[in-house]
Amino acid sequence: MNTPVQSRSRFSLRLTAVILLFLCISASICEAKSYKAIIGYENEVMEIPLVPGRVISTKAKTPSPDSPQMNTVFPVSDNIPTVVPAVTPEPAPETLVAIEDVVPQMEDGFPETTVIPTPESLQATIDATGRAIVNGINFEFDSANLADESLASLNAVLGYLRNNPDVRIAIEGHCDTSGDTSLNPALSQARADAVRDWMIERGVDSWRIRAVGMSHTKPIADNATAEGQARNRRVELVKE
Repeated sequence: MNTPVQSRSRFSLRLTAVILLFLCISASICEAKSYKAIIGYENEVMEIPLVPGRVISTKAKTPSPDSPQMNTVFPVSDNIPTVVPAVTPEPAPETLVAIEDVVPQMEDGFPETTVIPTPESLQATIDATGRAIVNGINFEFDSANLADESLASLNAVLGYLRNNPDVRIAIEGHCDTSGDTSLNPALSQARADAVRDWMIERGVDSWRIRAVGMSHTKPIADNATAEGQARNRRVELVKE
């Protein structure tokens, strides 16, 4: 039979157990898996299991990116692109290729070429320099008679004059120093006159053309060589 003193003691123990259980459940320090409270009085033992208020798992792992947990915490927005567009590479800079400037041969103030001229080439040269050498106009030896191979160059001069009806030109005849140079003034004048007459016969107004014999006073090459002499025997057009 229990005495009043024993009843009060048991009540106190039970009250103490309840308080401990409440504190363990509500306290943050209870992070173990389980606790037990053993309360004894004389020959009696009371064992009370305690459920922790917060359990920390030692096997917890970070969820993978495709885990449903991640989708719950970080919902996917339709406005955020899931694929990053590739950056369009800038075009490679163009490679600049150095172009060598072609400087025309300038002797005595005008360019020279061995190519048979055309009305257009004469136009460009005369517009740029005011004069042009007419290659391909040849004469018989020590004569003012035009050679047959001169026809292409003569037609080029005629085409230039027809394309420029208001232009006035001087036709200059030049000689080399081979042979008797005393004949050069008259020979060069006769050759210039021959070219002038050829143009007039084909419809060019005589007032537009003036013939000038330059003799051998304006060489453009060395008269000591055959090549130089050939270059010095020439007809030039000079815009007036």
